[in-house]
Amino acid sequence: MSEHEYSQERVRLEESCAKKEVSLLRHRLQHLPPESRARLQESIAQTLLADTLPVETPAGALSFVLLGPAAGGRALKMLTKQPDTIEWIDGFGPDSVFWDIGANIGTYALYAARCGTRVVAFEPAAINYFLLAANCEVNGLDRQVDCLLLGLGEQQAVERMQVSQFAGAQSFSFRQKADGGYPGRQAAVVMSMDHLIEEYGLPCPNYIKIDVPGRSVAVLAGGARTLRRADVREVHMELREESKSGQRVVAMLVESGFTLSRRSTHGGSKDVTFTRTPRTGLPL
Repeated sequence: MSEHEYSQERVRLEESCAKKEVSLLRHRLQHLPPESRARLQESIAQTLLADTLPVETPAGALSFVLLGPAAGGRALKMLTKQPDTIEWIDGFGPDSVFWDIGANIGTYALYAARCGTRVVAFEPAAINYFLLAANCEVNGLDRQVDCLLLGLGEQQAVERMQVSQFAGAQSFSFRQKADGGYPGRQAAVVMSMDHLIEEYGLPCPNYIKIDVPGRSVAVLAGGARTLRRADVREVHMELREESKSGQRVVAMLVESGFTLSRRSTHGGSKDVTFTRTPRTGLPL
């Protein structure tokens, strides 16, 4: 057995032992009197939440709260899943404002903040918003990142998402999925980019990332005036250009003064970046 194989086998044994110990702990908790179980289970859960996962990045170390089936995976793959997004953030100008629309647990929002960028992060799913805000807190970035429990769209509304509050870090949707999707439902406030800037005084973004499957057209329509401002330099998103909605997205951004400047493929998806055409912006 090679050293690498020996190391892997040892990890498997450690994982197996840990799972057995957790199973035994759960069994013991379930057989305690309710008051004792509540006190001890709360203490254990709080301790585990506070035991964050460190991830090294070019901008410095980041820590992530582990809750749900996908939080650790998102954290560990933040530099490799969509490397073009990391490279894009590295190119932000000084004193920039970055809007992360569909921030999930905040991997890119945190990285941008660690690079010195001011961030506004939007996440409508309650469980992911908790992880987003908690990650900002444990990294000491909660004053540099404004986390908003909001969805973005074309107009102001209350909409309902298919979610599970027990599936943290997963991608949730406002759309009804054919297979039924997640069993839970959650109401979420939806606002437009234009309304948030013009009525609530949020800073106009210089850079925008949009990761909201099936809602990109609505998000852009709700930011029609914002996107015409010269302050907005680049828009970055995952996009299927050949689809009808993808063609609509391209047309809307071109009309707002942008050019598709970069494409990159990761897995079966494609990231695209739109850059403002060299001019001062369009009339509002």
